[in-house]
Amino acid sequence: SGSDRYLLDRIRGSPAFQSPRGTHLKAVGSADFIDGRIPLTKSQHYTDGLSRYGRFSPNLDQGYHTLVSPSPSGQQQASIPASWQTGGGNHGGSGGGTNSTSSSHGSPAQTNTSVGGTVTTGNTIITGSGRPVDGTTILTSLGNGHGISLYRAGPLFDRVPDELMVRIFEWLDSSELCNIARVCRRFESVIWNPALWKIIKIKGEENSGDRAIKIILRRLCGQTRNGACPGVERVLLADGCRLTDRGLQLLSRRCPEITHLQIQNSVTITNQALSDLVTKCTNLQHLDITGCAQITCININPGLEPPRRLLLQYLDLTDCASICDAGIKVIARNCPLLVYLYLRRCIQVTDAGLKFIPNFCIALRELSVSDCTSVTDFGLYELAKLGATLRYLSVAKCDQVSDAGLKVIARRCYKLRYLNARGCEAVSDDSINVLARSCPRLRALDIGKCDVSDAGLRALAESCPNLKKLSLRNCDMITDRGIQCIAYYCRGLQQLNIQDCQISIEGYRAVKKYCKRCIIEHTNPGFC
Repeated sequence: SGSDRYLLDRIRGSPAFQSPRGTHLKAVGSADFIDGRIPLTKSQHYTDGLSRYGRFSPNLDQGYHTLVSPSPSGQQQASIPASWQTGGGNHGGSGGGTNSTSSSHGSPAQTNTSVGGTVTTGNTIITGSGRPVDGTTILTSLGNGHGISLYRAGPLFDRVPDELMVRIFEWLDSSELCNIARVCRRFESVIWNPALWKIIKIKGEENSGDRAIKIILRRLCGQTRNGACPGVERVLLADGCRLTDRGLQLLSRRCPEITHLQIQNSVTITNQALSDLVTKCTNLQHLDITGCAQITCININPGLEPPRRLLLQYLDLTDCASICDAGIKVIARNCPLLVYLYLRRCIQVTDAGLKFIPNFCIALRELSVSDCTSVTDFGLYELAKLGATLRYLSVAKCDQVSDAGLKVIARRCYKLRYLNARGCEAVSDDSINVLARSCPRLRALDIGKCDVSDAGLRALAESCPNLKKLSLRNCDMITDRGIQCIAYYCRGLQQLNIQDCQISIEGYRAVKKYCKRCIIEHTNPGFC
Protein backbone atom coordinates (compact mmCIF):
# COMPACT_ATOMS: atom_id res chain seq x y z
CA SER A 1 0.00 0.00 0.00
CA GLY A 2 1.01 3.64 -0.21
CA SER A 3 1.57 3.94 3.53
CA ASP A 4 3.85 0.90 3.45
CA ARG A 5 5.94 2.36 0.63
CA TYR A 6 6.22 5.63 2.51
CA LEU A 7 7.48 3.89 5.66
CA LEU A 8 9.95 1.80 3.66
CA ASP A 9 11.29 4.90 1.93
CA ARG A 10 11.75 6.54 5.33
CA ILE A 11 13.67 3.49 6.53
CA ARG A 12 15.92 3.34 3.48
CA GLY A 13 16.63 7.04 3.85
CA SER A 14 17.73 6.71 7.46
CA PRO A 15 21.48 6.93 8.38
CA ALA A 16 21.57 3.20 9.03
CA PHE A 17 21.28 2.60 5.29
CA GLN A 18 23.93 5.13 4.23
CA SER A 19 26.98 2.96 4.93
CA PRO A 20 29.57 2.77 2.13
CA ARG A 21 28.98 0.30 -0.66
CA GLY A 22 30.80 -2.97 -0.15
CA THR A 23 30.85 -2.91 3.65
CA HIS A 24 31.87 -6.31 4.94
CA LEU A 25 29.49 -8.48 6.92
CA LYS A 26 29.74 -7.96 10.65
CA ALA A 27 29.93 -10.98 12.94
CA VAL A 28 27.49 -10.62 15.81
CA GLY A 29 26.64 -13.26 18.42
CA SER A 30 23.09 -13.77 19.63
CA ALA A 31 24.27 -13.12 23.18
CA ASP A 32 25.16 -9.56 22.13
CA PHE A 33 21.51 -8.83 21.39
CA ILE A 34 20.38 -10.44 24.65
CA ASP A 35 22.89 -8.56 26.80
CA GLY A 36 22.28 -5.26 25.01
CA ARG A 37 25.90 -4.86 23.87
CA ILE A 38 24.70 -4.25 20.29
CA PRO A 39 22.03 -1.48 20.36
CA LEU A 40 19.17 -1.78 17.91
CA THR A 41 19.27 0.81 15.16
CA LYS A 42 16.37 3.04 14.29
CA SER A 43 15.70 1.05 11.13
CA GLN A 44 15.49 -2.16 13.12
CA HIS A 45 12.84 -0.60 15.34
CA TYR A 46 10.91 0.41 12.22
CA THR A 47 11.04 -3.06 10.71
CA ASP A 48 10.06 -4.63 14.02
CA GLY A 49 7.09 -2.29 14.16
CA LEU A 50 6.02 -3.18 10.62
CA SER A 51 6.24 -6.88 11.39
CA ARG A 52 4.36 -6.50 14.66
CA TYR A 53 1.40 -4.87 12.89
CA GLY A 54 1.34 -7.47 10.15
CA ARG A 55 2.85 -5.31 7.38
CA PHE A 56 5.13 -8.10 6.23
CA SER A 57 2.66 -10.91 6.82
CA PRO A 58 2.66 -13.56 4.04
CA ASN A 59 -1.14 -13.46 4.16
CA LEU A 60 -1.07 -9.85 2.93
CA ASP A 61 1.81 -10.08 0.48
CA GLN A 62 2.78 -13.48 -0.93
CA GLY A 63 6.07 -12.06 -2.15
CA TYR A 64 7.41 -11.80 1.40
CA HIS A 65 8.81 -14.75 3.34
CA THR A 66 8.81 -14.90 7.12
CA LEU A 67 11.45 -16.51 9.27
CA VAL A 68 9.58 -18.32 12.00
CA SER A 69 12.55 -19.12 14.24
CA PRO A 70 12.14 -17.22 17.54
CA SER A 71 14.70 -14.68 18.65
CA PRO A 72 16.87 -15.23 21.73
CA SER A 73 14.95 -12.50 23.54
CA GLY A 74 11.71 -14.40 23.12
CA GLN A 75 10.21 -11.90 20.61
CA GLN A 76 9.31 -12.62 16.99
CA GLN A 77 11.89 -11.32 14.52
CA ALA A 78 10.89 -9.00 11.73
CA SER A 79 9.79 -10.61 8.50
CA ILE A 80 12.39 -10.23 5.76
CA PRO A 81 11.47 -9.54 2.13
CA ALA A 82 13.06 -11.82 -0.45
CA SER A 83 14.70 -8.87 -2.16
CA TRP A 84 16.66 -8.15 1.04
CA GLN A 85 18.37 -11.53 1.18
CA THR A 86 22.09 -11.88 0.59
CA GLY A 87 22.91 -12.29 -3.05
CA GLY A 88 19.52 -10.99 -4.10
CA GLY A 89 21.14 -7.97 -5.83
CA ASN A 90 24.44 -6.30 -6.53
CA HIS A 91 24.60 -4.41 -3.23
CA GLY A 92 26.17 -7.11 -1.05
CA GLY A 93 29.79 -7.97 -0.52
CA SER A 94 31.76 -10.21 -2.82
CA GLY A 95 30.16 -13.54 -3.59
CA GLY A 96 32.96 -15.54 -2.09
CA GLY A 97 33.39 -13.57 1.12
CA THR A 98 33.43 -15.47 4.42
CA ASN A 99 32.68 -14.37 7.97
CA SER A 100 33.23 -15.95 11.38
CA THR A 101 30.20 -16.15 13.69
CA SER A 102 30.41 -17.11 17.36
CA SER A 103 27.56 -19.05 18.97
CA SER A 104 25.99 -17.62 22.10
CA HIS A 105 26.57 -20.95 23.83
CA GLY A 106 30.34 -20.71 23.54
CA SER A 107 30.68 -23.11 20.61
CA PRO A 108 33.63 -22.77 18.20
CA ALA A 109 33.45 -20.13 15.52
CA GLN A 110 31.53 -21.10 12.40
CA THR A 111 32.05 -20.02 8.81
CA ASN A 112 29.37 -18.11 6.90
CA THR A 113 29.61 -18.21 3.11
CA SER A 114 27.47 -16.30 0.63
CA VAL A 115 27.37 -17.78 -2.86
CA GLY A 116 24.83 -16.88 -5.49
CA GLY A 117 21.88 -16.04 -3.27
CA THR A 118 22.59 -18.82 -0.73
CA VAL A 119 24.08 -18.29 2.71
CA THR A 120 25.81 -21.21 4.42
CA THR A 121 26.39 -20.87 8.18
CA GLY A 122 28.19 -23.87 9.62
CA ASN A 123 25.83 -26.80 9.00
CA THR A 124 22.89 -24.51 8.22
CA ILE A 125 21.97 -23.42 4.70
CA ILE A 126 19.81 -20.34 4.11
CA THR A 127 18.45 -20.16 0.62
CA GLY A 128 17.45 -17.05 -1.26
CA SER A 129 13.98 -17.30 0.24
CA GLY A 130 15.47 -16.67 3.67
CA ARG A 131 14.37 -19.99 5.21
CA PRO A 132 17.03 -21.87 7.23
CA VAL A 133 17.09 -25.57 6.53
CA ASP A 134 17.33 -26.69 10.16
CA GLY A 135 15.40 -23.83 11.71
CA THR A 136 18.23 -22.88 14.09
CA THR A 137 19.78 -19.86 12.33
CA ILE A 138 18.08 -16.49 12.19
CA LEU A 139 19.08 -14.08 9.45
CA THR A 140 18.64 -10.38 10.09
CA SER A 141 19.39 -7.98 7.25
CA LEU A 142 18.97 -4.28 6.74
CA GLY A 143 18.09 -3.09 3.21
CA ASN A 144 20.29 -3.05 0.15
CA GLY A 145 22.54 -5.77 1.55
CA HIS A 146 24.30 -3.48 4.06
CA GLY A 147 24.57 -4.07 7.81
CA ILE A 148 23.77 -7.80 7.55
CA SER A 149 23.99 -9.65 10.88
CA LEU A 150 24.05 -13.42 11.03
CA TYR A 151 23.82 -15.24 14.35
CA ARG A 152 22.91 -18.68 15.53
CA ALA A 153 20.16 -19.34 18.09
CA GLY A 154 19.01 -22.76 19.28
CA PRO A 155 15.35 -23.59 20.01
CA LEU A 156 14.06 -21.81 23.09
CA PHE A 157 13.22 -25.07 24.84
CA ASP A 158 16.90 -26.09 24.75
CA ARG A 159 17.63 -23.21 27.09
CA VAL A 160 15.12 -24.33 29.72
CA PRO A 161 17.03 -26.01 32.58
CA ASP A 162 16.22 -29.59 33.50
CA GLU A 163 14.98 -28.53 36.93
CA LEU A 164 12.31 -26.32 35.37
CA MET A 165 11.28 -29.02 32.91
CA VAL A 166 10.82 -31.42 35.81
CA ARG A 167 8.52 -28.91 37.50
CA ILE A 168 6.48 -28.63 34.29
CA PHE A 169 6.23 -32.38 33.73
CA GLU A 170 5.07 -32.94 37.31
CA TRP A 171 1.57 -32.01 36.16
CA LEU A 172 1.34 -35.03 33.84
CA ASP A 173 0.31 -38.55 34.75
CA SER A 174 2.43 -41.59 34.05
CA SER A 175 0.97 -42.50 30.66
CA GLU A 176 1.47 -38.94 29.39
CA LEU A 177 5.06 -38.95 30.63
CA CYS A 178 5.76 -42.16 28.72
CA ASN A 179 4.37 -40.62 25.53
CA ILE A 180 6.42 -37.44 25.91
CA ALA A 181 9.59 -39.47 26.46
CA ARG A 182 9.40 -40.45 22.77
CA VAL A 183 9.70 -36.86 21.52
CA CYS A 184 13.48 -36.51 21.73
CA ARG A 185 16.50 -37.75 23.64
CA ARG A 186 16.56 -34.81 26.01
CA PHE A 187 12.92 -35.32 26.92
CA GLU A 188 13.63 -38.99 27.51
CA SER A 189 16.51 -38.23 29.88
CA VAL A 190 14.42 -35.68 31.79
CA ILE A 191 11.27 -37.81 31.90
CA TRP A 192 13.02 -40.67 33.70
CA ASN A 193 14.22 -38.43 36.48
CA PRO A 194 13.18 -40.23 39.72
CA ALA A 195 11.65 -36.98 40.97
CA LEU A 196 8.88 -37.36 38.36
CA TRP A 197 7.99 -40.86 39.49
CA LYS A 198 7.14 -40.30 43.12
CA ILE A 199 3.55 -40.85 42.01
CA ILE A 200 2.73 -43.53 39.43
CA LYS A 201 -0.79 -42.97 38.13
CA ILE A 202 -2.25 -45.23 35.45
CA LYS A 203 -5.82 -44.85 34.17
CA GLY A 204 -8.07 -46.54 31.64
CA GLU A 205 -9.30 -50.03 30.85
CA GLU A 206 -7.04 -50.20 27.81
CA ASN A 207 -3.95 -50.15 30.04
CA SER A 208 -2.71 -53.35 31.65
CA GLY A 209 -1.68 -52.52 35.19
CA ASP A 210 0.81 -55.40 35.41
CA ARG A 211 2.54 -54.53 32.15
CA ALA A 212 2.67 -50.79 32.87
CA ILE A 213 4.10 -51.32 36.35
CA LYS A 214 6.68 -53.77 34.99
CA ILE A 215 7.91 -51.39 32.28
CA ILE A 216 8.08 -48.36 34.56
CA LEU A 217 9.82 -50.12 37.43
CA ARG A 218 12.30 -51.83 35.09
CA ARG A 219 13.42 -48.44 33.81
CA LEU A 220 13.52 -46.82 37.25
CA CYS A 221 15.19 -49.73 39.03
CA GLY A 222 17.94 -49.80 36.41
CA GLN A 223 19.21 -46.53 37.89
CA THR A 224 19.81 -48.03 41.37
CA ARG A 225 22.32 -50.57 42.63
CA ASN A 226 19.98 -52.79 44.64
CA GLY A 227 17.24 -52.92 42.00
CA ALA A 228 14.71 -51.08 44.17
CA CYS A 229 12.81 -47.85 43.56
CA PRO A 230 12.88 -46.02 46.90
CA GLY A 231 11.63 -42.82 45.29
CA VAL A 232 8.20 -44.25 44.41
CA GLU A 233 5.75 -43.15 47.11
CA ARG A 234 2.31 -43.53 45.55
CA VAL A 235 0.82 -45.98 43.04
CA LEU A 236 -2.69 -45.19 41.82
CA LEU A 237 -4.62 -47.37 39.37
CA ALA A 238 -8.03 -46.03 38.39
CA ASP A 239 -10.74 -45.95 35.72
CA GLY A 240 -10.67 -49.66 34.99
CA CYS A 241 -6.90 -50.22 35.08
CA ARG A 242 -6.49 -53.43 37.06
CA LEU A 243 -3.70 -55.27 38.81
CA THR A 244 -3.14 -58.96 39.53
CA ASP A 245 -1.15 -60.79 42.19
CA ARG A 246 1.92 -60.71 39.94
CA GLY A 247 1.89 -56.92 39.69
CA LEU A 248 1.22 -56.55 43.41
CA GLN A 249 4.17 -58.81 44.26
CA LEU A 250 6.39 -56.77 41.94
CA LEU A 251 5.37 -53.61 43.78
CA SER A 252 6.12 -55.16 47.16
CA ARG A 253 9.66 -56.13 46.00
CA ARG A 254 10.61 -52.99 44.09
CA CYS A 255 8.82 -50.22 46.03
CA PRO A 256 9.47 -50.79 49.74
CA GLU A 257 8.91 -47.11 50.62
CA ILE A 258 5.43 -46.83 49.14
CA THR A 259 2.94 -44.93 51.32
CA HIS A 260 -0.21 -44.78 49.14
CA LEU A 261 -1.72 -47.61 47.10
CA GLN A 262 -4.96 -47.55 45.11
CA ILE A 263 -5.94 -50.68 43.16
CA GLN A 264 -9.67 -50.38 42.57
CA ASN A 265 -11.73 -53.20 41.05
CA SER A 266 -8.78 -55.60 40.82
CA VAL A 267 -11.02 -58.62 41.33
CA THR A 268 -8.20 -61.19 41.06
CA ILE A 269 -6.14 -59.86 43.98
CA THR A 270 -5.89 -62.43 46.79
CA ASN A 271 -5.22 -62.24 50.52
CA GLN A 272 -1.70 -63.68 50.19
CA ALA A 273 -0.48 -61.07 47.70
CA LEU A 274 -1.95 -58.27 49.80
CA SER A 275 -0.38 -59.68 52.97
CA ASP A 276 3.04 -59.78 51.27
CA LEU A 277 2.67 -56.13 50.31
CA VAL A 278 1.63 -54.81 53.72
CA THR A 279 4.38 -56.89 55.35
CA LYS A 280 7.21 -55.58 53.14
CA CYS A 281 5.96 -52.02 52.66
CA THR A 282 6.23 -50.94 56.26
CA ASN A 283 5.42 -47.27 55.55
CA LEU A 284 2.04 -47.92 53.91
CA GLN A 285 -0.50 -45.44 55.26
CA HIS A 286 -3.21 -45.21 52.60
CA LEU A 287 -4.83 -48.30 51.05
CA ASP A 288 -7.80 -48.27 48.67
CA ILE A 289 -8.87 -51.73 47.47
CA THR A 290 -12.40 -50.82 46.39
CA GLY A 291 -14.07 -53.68 44.53
CA CYS A 292 -11.42 -56.32 45.30
CA ALA A 293 -14.02 -59.03 45.79
CA GLN A 294 -11.65 -61.82 46.91
CA ILE A 295 -10.18 -59.95 49.88
CA THR A 296 -11.47 -61.23 53.22
CA CYS A 297 -8.97 -59.61 55.62
CA ILE A 298 -5.69 -57.72 55.82
CA ASN A 299 -3.06 -59.50 57.86
CA ILE A 300 0.71 -59.47 58.33
CA ASN A 301 2.64 -62.58 57.37
CA PRO A 302 3.30 -64.71 60.49
CA GLY A 303 6.79 -65.30 61.86
CA LEU A 304 7.91 -61.68 62.13
CA GLU A 305 10.15 -60.92 65.07
CA PRO A 306 9.29 -58.74 66.80
CA PRO A 307 5.60 -58.73 65.85
CA ARG A 308 4.36 -55.37 64.63
CA ARG A 309 1.21 -53.52 63.60
CA LEU A 310 0.41 -51.75 60.37
CA LEU A 311 0.70 -47.98 60.06
CA LEU A 312 -2.46 -47.70 57.95
CA GLN A 313 -4.46 -44.55 58.59
CA TYR A 314 -6.80 -44.71 55.58
CA LEU A 315 -8.55 -47.91 54.48
CA ASP A 316 -11.29 -48.13 51.84
CA LEU A 317 -12.98 -51.54 51.58
CA THR A 318 -15.98 -50.40 49.54
CA ASP A 319 -17.63 -53.25 47.61
CA CYS A 320 -15.33 -55.87 49.15
CA ALA A 321 -18.22 -58.31 49.40
CA SER A 322 -16.11 -61.08 51.00
CA ILE A 323 -15.27 -59.02 54.09
CA CYS A 324 -17.08 -60.47 57.11
CA ASP A 325 -17.08 -59.96 60.88
CA ALA A 326 -13.98 -62.13 61.34
CA GLY A 327 -12.12 -60.05 58.77
CA ILE A 328 -13.16 -56.83 60.52
CA LYS A 329 -11.70 -58.20 63.75
CA VAL A 330 -8.34 -58.97 62.11
CA ILE A 331 -8.24 -55.60 60.36
CA ALA A 332 -9.09 -53.64 63.50
CA ARG A 333 -6.47 -55.50 65.52
CA ASN A 334 -3.71 -55.01 62.92
CA CYS A 335 -4.55 -51.37 62.14
CA PRO A 336 -4.83 -49.52 65.47
CA LEU A 337 -3.92 -46.16 63.87
CA LEU A 338 -6.90 -46.08 61.50
CA VAL A 339 -8.46 -42.64 61.09
CA TYR A 340 -10.62 -43.24 57.99
CA LEU A 341 -12.49 -46.51 57.44
CA TYR A 342 -15.06 -47.11 54.69
CA LEU A 343 -17.09 -50.32 54.61
CA ARG A 344 -19.70 -49.34 52.03
CA ARG A 345 -21.71 -52.29 50.70
CA CYS A 346 -19.78 -54.85 52.73
CA ILE A 347 -23.00 -56.81 53.02
CA GLN A 348 -21.61 -59.52 55.33
CA VAL A 349 -20.66 -57.07 58.08
CA THR A 350 -23.02 -57.10 61.08
CA ASP A 351 -23.21 -55.61 64.57
CA ALA A 352 -20.84 -58.32 65.83
CA GLY A 353 -18.06 -57.03 63.60
CA LEU A 354 -18.63 -53.36 64.42
CA LYS A 355 -17.94 -53.89 68.11
CA PHE A 356 -14.22 -54.52 67.37
CA ILE A 357 -13.76 -51.10 65.78
CA PRO A 358 -13.97 -48.93 68.94
CA ASN A 359 -12.01 -51.53 70.90
CA PHE A 360 -8.89 -51.25 68.72
CA CYS A 361 -9.25 -48.15 66.49
CA ILE A 362 -9.62 -45.48 69.14
CA ALA A 363 -8.46 -42.67 66.81
CA LEU A 364 -11.15 -43.27 64.17
CA ARG A 365 -12.70 -40.04 62.87
CA GLU A 366 -14.60 -41.15 59.77
CA LEU A 367 -16.64 -44.33 59.35
CA SER A 368 -19.08 -45.41 56.66
CA VAL A 369 -21.24 -48.53 56.88
CA SER A 370 -23.74 -47.36 54.27
CA ASP A 371 -25.70 -50.14 52.55
CA CYS A 372 -24.63 -52.63 55.22
CA THR A 373 -28.18 -53.81 55.64
CA SER A 374 -27.40 -56.09 58.59
CA VAL A 375 -26.34 -53.20 60.82
CA THR A 376 -28.91 -52.27 63.49
CA ASP A 377 -29.22 -49.98 66.51
CA PHE A 378 -27.07 -52.39 68.52
CA GLY A 379 -24.19 -51.74 66.17
CA LEU A 380 -24.61 -47.99 66.71
CA TYR A 381 -24.50 -48.55 70.47
CA GLU A 382 -21.03 -50.05 69.98
CA LEU A 383 -19.86 -47.30 67.63
CA ALA A 384 -20.97 -44.66 70.14
CA LYS A 385 -18.00 -45.74 72.27
CA LEU A 386 -15.78 -43.78 69.89
CA GLY A 387 -17.13 -40.70 71.64
CA ALA A 388 -16.01 -37.21 70.69
CA THR A 389 -13.35 -38.56 68.31
CA LEU A 390 -15.95 -39.50 65.67
CA ARG A 391 -16.65 -36.64 63.26
CA TYR A 392 -18.15 -38.41 60.22
CA LEU A 393 -20.70 -41.23 60.19
CA SER A 394 -22.73 -42.71 57.35
CA VAL A 395 -25.47 -45.27 57.97
CA ALA A 396 -27.27 -44.58 54.69
CA LYS A 397 -29.77 -47.25 53.64
CA CYS A 398 -29.27 -49.20 56.87
CA ASP A 399 -33.02 -49.68 57.13
CA GLN A 400 -32.82 -51.32 60.57
CA VAL A 401 -31.42 -48.16 62.16
CA SER A 402 -33.99 -46.09 64.09
CA ASP A 403 -34.30 -43.17 66.50
CA ALA A 404 -32.89 -45.22 69.37
CA GLY A 405 -29.52 -45.77 67.71
CA LEU A 406 -29.16 -42.20 66.44
CA LYS A 407 -29.98 -40.74 69.85
CA VAL A 408 -27.11 -42.65 71.44
CA ILE A 409 -24.74 -41.56 68.67
CA ALA A 410 -25.83 -37.92 69.05
CA ARG A 411 -25.32 -37.88 72.83
CA ARG A 412 -21.97 -39.68 72.89
CA CYS A 413 -20.42 -38.35 69.65
CA TYR A 414 -21.25 -34.70 70.31
CA LYS A 415 -18.51 -33.34 68.00
CA LEU A 416 -20.11 -34.92 64.95
CA ARG A 417 -19.75 -32.81 61.80
CA TYR A 418 -21.37 -35.05 59.18
CA LEU A 419 -24.23 -37.53 59.44
CA ASN A 420 -25.80 -39.46 56.59
CA ALA A 421 -29.00 -41.29 57.54
CA ARG A 422 -30.55 -41.30 54.07
CA GLY A 423 -33.11 -44.05 53.61
CA CYS A 424 -33.44 -44.83 57.33
CA GLU A 425 -37.22 -44.57 57.29
CA ALA A 426 -37.52 -45.29 61.03
CA VAL A 427 -35.76 -42.01 61.85
CA SER A 428 -38.15 -39.22 62.91
CA ASP A 429 -38.28 -35.83 64.61
CA ASP A 430 -37.36 -37.36 67.98
CA SER A 431 -33.80 -38.21 66.98
CA ILE A 432 -33.44 -34.99 64.96
CA ASN A 433 -34.30 -32.94 68.06
CA VAL A 434 -31.68 -34.78 70.13
CA LEU A 435 -29.15 -34.47 67.31
CA ALA A 436 -29.72 -30.72 67.02
CA ARG A 437 -29.25 -30.12 70.75
CA SER A 438 -26.29 -32.47 71.20
CA CYS A 439 -24.31 -31.72 68.01
CA PRO A 440 -24.37 -27.94 67.48
CA ARG A 441 -21.24 -28.16 65.30
CA LEU A 442 -23.04 -30.18 62.64
CA ARG A 443 -22.11 -29.01 59.13
CA ALA A 444 -23.71 -31.57 56.80
CA LEU A 445 -26.84 -33.69 57.24
CA ASP A 446 -28.61 -36.08 54.88
CA ILE A 447 -32.03 -37.26 56.12
CA GLY A 448 -33.58 -37.99 52.76
CA LYS A 449 -36.60 -40.31 52.86
CA CYS A 450 -36.79 -40.06 56.66
CA ASP A 451 -39.97 -39.42 58.66
CA VAL A 452 -39.04 -35.81 59.45
CA SER A 453 -41.45 -32.86 59.58
CA ASP A 454 -41.28 -29.07 59.93
CA ALA A 455 -40.89 -29.39 63.72
CA GLY A 456 -37.64 -31.29 63.32
CA LEU A 457 -36.35 -28.75 60.79
CA ARG A 458 -37.15 -25.87 63.14
CA ALA A 459 -35.18 -27.48 65.98
CA LEU A 460 -32.32 -28.17 63.59
CA ALA A 461 -32.28 -24.60 62.29
CA GLU A 462 -32.28 -23.01 65.74
CA SER A 463 -29.54 -25.24 67.20
CA CYS A 464 -27.27 -25.71 64.16
CA PRO A 465 -26.95 -22.27 62.53
CA ASN A 466 -23.64 -23.21 60.87
CA LEU A 467 -25.20 -25.91 58.72
CA LYS A 468 -23.68 -25.90 55.21
CA LYS A 469 -25.29 -28.86 53.44
CA LEU A 470 -28.75 -30.33 53.93
CA SER A 471 -30.52 -33.02 51.92
CA LEU A 472 -34.28 -33.52 52.38
CA ARG A 473 -34.99 -35.53 49.26
CA ASN A 474 -38.25 -37.49 49.37
CA CYS A 475 -39.24 -36.05 52.77
CA ASP A 476 -43.00 -35.92 52.17
CA MET A 477 -43.85 -34.16 55.44
CA ILE A 478 -41.69 -31.10 54.78
CA THR A 479 -43.50 -27.87 53.81
CA ASP A 480 -42.59 -24.26 53.06
CA ARG A 481 -42.65 -23.39 56.77
CA GLY A 482 -39.79 -25.74 57.61
CA ILE A 483 -37.76 -24.55 54.63
CA GLN A 484 -38.30 -20.92 55.66
CA CYS A 485 -36.95 -21.68 59.15
CA ILE A 486 -33.84 -23.29 57.68
CA ALA A 487 -33.31 -20.34 55.33
CA TYR A 488 -33.74 -17.73 58.07
CA TYR A 489 -31.45 -19.30 60.69
CA CYS A 490 -28.87 -21.09 58.49
CA ARG A 491 -27.85 -18.22 56.27
CA GLY A 492 -24.52 -19.80 55.45
CA LEU A 493 -26.24 -22.75 53.75
CA GLN A 494 -24.39 -23.69 50.57
CA GLN A 495 -26.30 -26.71 49.27
CA LEU A 496 -29.96 -27.74 49.71
CA ASN A 497 -31.66 -30.75 48.14
CA ILE A 498 -35.48 -30.53 48.06
CA GLN A 499 -36.12 -32.95 45.23
CA ASP A 500 -39.51 -34.70 45.38
CA CYS A 501 -40.65 -32.51 48.31
CA GLN A 502 -43.90 -30.55 48.64
CA ILE A 503 -42.20 -27.17 48.40
CA SER A 504 -43.77 -24.21 46.60
CA ILE A 505 -42.28 -21.08 45.12
CA GLU A 506 -42.54 -19.33 48.52
CA GLY A 507 -40.10 -21.71 50.18
CA TYR A 508 -37.80 -21.47 47.18
CA ARG A 509 -37.81 -17.66 47.32
CA ALA A 510 -37.08 -17.69 51.06
CA VAL A 511 -33.91 -19.69 50.45
CA LYS A 512 -32.88 -17.36 47.64
CA LYS A 513 -33.51 -14.34 49.86
CA TYR A 514 -31.57 -15.38 52.96
CA CYS A 515 -29.03 -17.89 51.61
CA LYS A 516 -27.38 -15.94 48.82
CA ARG A 517 -24.81 -18.59 47.86
CA CYS A 518 -27.00 -21.65 48.25
CA ILE A 519 -27.28 -24.15 45.39
CA ILE A 520 -30.79 -25.61 45.35
CA GLU A 521 -31.48 -29.03 43.85
CA HIS A 522 -35.15 -29.45 43.02
CA THR A 523 -37.55 -31.14 40.61
CA ASN A 524 -40.09 -28.32 40.24
CA PRO A 525 -39.88 -26.80 36.74
CA GLY A 526 -41.65 -23.69 38.02
CA PHE A 527 -38.58 -22.69 40.05
CA CYS A 528 -36.42 -22.10 37.00
